[in-house]
Amino acid sequence: MEEEVHSENDCPADILNEELGDVSGFLDVVYREMCANNGREMVDMQTQGGTDSKELLRLMAKFPETGFVQYLKAEAPVLRKNGKRSQQLREQGNKAYTAKKNEQALQLYTDSVRFAPCTLEGKGEELSLALANRSAVLFQMKQFRLALQDIELSFLAGYPQDMAYKLHERKGKCLKEMKDYYDAALSIKECIKSVASAKLDDDKKDKFRDNLSTFINELPKENENKVSDAENEASILLPKISNPNKQFPAFSDAIKLKSESGRGRFGVASRDIKLGELLCVEKPPVFFLHEETSGVNCSNCFRESIAPLPSPTCTQTVFCSRICQTEAMETYHVVESKFMDVLFQHGVKRKEWFLALRAVTLKPLSFFLENVKKYESHNTDYGVDMQSQDLYTSEDFSCLYNLVGHRDLWEWRDHAYKAFFALFFVRCLQKSEYFGEMQSKDCQLGPEELMIGSLMIHLMEVATMNSHEIGQLEAEKGQNWLLGQTKPVGCALEPTLVLLNHACDPTMLRVNIGTSTACFASRDVKKGEEITDCYSYPFDVTKHNERNPDLLKKYKFQCACLPCKEKWLTFHDLPRSFNDVPNTQMNFSPEDLPQVQGKMMNVQKLGSKINQLQQKEDFSGAMGLYGQFNAAIQQLMAPPHQFYVIARRSYGTCLWVKYGNKIKRDISK
Repeated sequence: MEEEVHSENDCPADILNEELGDVSGFLDVVYREMCANNGREMVDMQTQGGTDSKELLRLMAKFPETGFVQYLKAEAPVLRKNGKRSQQLREQGNKAYTAKKNEQALQLYTDSVRFAPCTLEGKGEELSLALANRSAVLFQMKQFRLALQDIELSFLAGYPQDMAYKLHERKGKCLKEMKDYYDAALSIKECIKSVASAKLDDDKKDKFRDNLSTFINELPKENENKVSDAENEASILLPKISNPNKQFPAFSDAIKLKSESGRGRFGVASRDIKLGELLCVEKPPVFFLHEETSGVNCSNCFRESIAPLPSPTCTQTVFCSRICQTEAMETYHVVESKFMDVLFQHGVKRKEWFLALRAVTLKPLSFFLENVKKYESHNTDYGVDMQSQDLYTSEDFSCLYNLVGHRDLWEWRDHAYKAFFALFFVRCLQKSEYFGEMQSKDCQLGPEELMIGSLMIHLMEVATMNSHEIGQLEAEKGQNWLLGQTKPVGCALEPTLVLLNHACDPTMLRVNIGTSTACFASRDVKKGEEITDCYSYPFDVTKHNERNPDLLKKYKFQCACLPCKEKWLTFHDLPRSFNDVPNTQMNFSPEDLPQVQGKMMNVQKLGSKINQLQQKEDFSGAMGLYGQFNAAIQQLMAPPHQFYVIARRSYGTCLWVKYGNKIKRDISK
């Protein structure tokens, strides 16, 4: 009898997730192989209606394909720390620096920093040399704060004593430029001491000391500035809500939480709210940088830096500051870096599912074992019926766990694919020895691994329904921010913000500051009116018959907001002048006609003034006029109209420029 040969065609079509049409990574390939080679067991589980997470994990763990052996054991030398490569990159950087090609030198030194081997404490000779050289080019580029950071880290990495005088001198010059004359003098005095260890002849040492003494004597006697550690770390400053909600501190007291059958939890205005009022500021407990921006943006706060700091354990991850580097190393990064190169080959389209992995790696296994009873049941009304003294906070894992996941609305093939994906996460955690002594010795999963695997499946469902993209505003150098675009760099879960429902014409605008989100009223809101977010595209971007099927497919609800009920048109099909507005939409009667012309002129004058201020990049000044502009429009007509959309969009740009993540790029290089 011939041995049975399985192919992809043997795999039942209704088992495969519909997103597998375009295979772009090894996980989808393995999933197809698993379904093809174990089709009978999979069909049996489907026939029985088996959706229990632990049962699915147990079943798939038996299949040889889900050991992911060839992928988890594969080495990627090109991504490893490499002293020789770091040295070569540094030498190339030296040539570019000598040729005064500073930007090229900076990139080469940064790559040298990334590949330099070092201990977890950041000690390593190659690293110290790369950081020192990068500080030189940063000084030339007048990036004094970043140069100081590299100098300090170079010393910590073990910069050679016989060359230390160079760094002390550079540090003194940086501090002088930053008008911290007192510390500049201290650094130069330290430089004078360190000259004794320099490999210079006595005459050169004496002349060098004389020059340094002259430098000190010429420094102003009164300090104009004090360069603090906080400035060196470039800490993120979030706007503060003046009157926070007593039970939901990420919200303003202008938002009151309610819950109704069929609507779930939602927020309403507890009082009248003005355009631009700060309604929510939330730092997410869970976030994950997209693969495409890793190595460019900080893994911990998502900001870009022209001189990022390296991961001590891998080359794919960078940090913007010592604060971010330390926070990551003390939580998720040491675990994740042991399988980072594997993650970068996954090719999976649902990037938000990586939030489930991060939710686990942020905490030790002991946390979940100690709290296992809390996470055996799921309460979608969590936070609504709290006692007066209770708080709903972003840091409370229960708030994250009890977000809506709509598990009962997922199809069986989706449950199977989620379980397969979670099993891959478990294998990654095994590779990093996350489970310690409780780790299973064979392919089968132990109780602790099953518990973490099923928890991640639940969090994948939560992430699908609740995650937000984190973005940054990008524009070309020399270009006005108005021409920029907001692009996603990662994703996050905000347990408070996601309590608000969706509308295609939302009452607030979101701006990302690092990984955090600040929300501002997009217009005046009346007391009792619902406070809404926009989960997908707003009405002015995507047609009703296109956006609603997407909302139903992903978020499991049919939108019933006003733009959907009335089928508002997209931007280019909306009325674009007062003459295009139907009479039923006008907010004045025939007897008001004598005053209408003046009101129309007022709208045009305000719009022109706002545009002039924005062209000068005076966005704060422009923001001060939007309240008048919106009020002037409302006197004449009700939405929808292009004027309303333009106002919302351009006001959003002002908010991004004032508060948000933003960067201008030189695309000519």
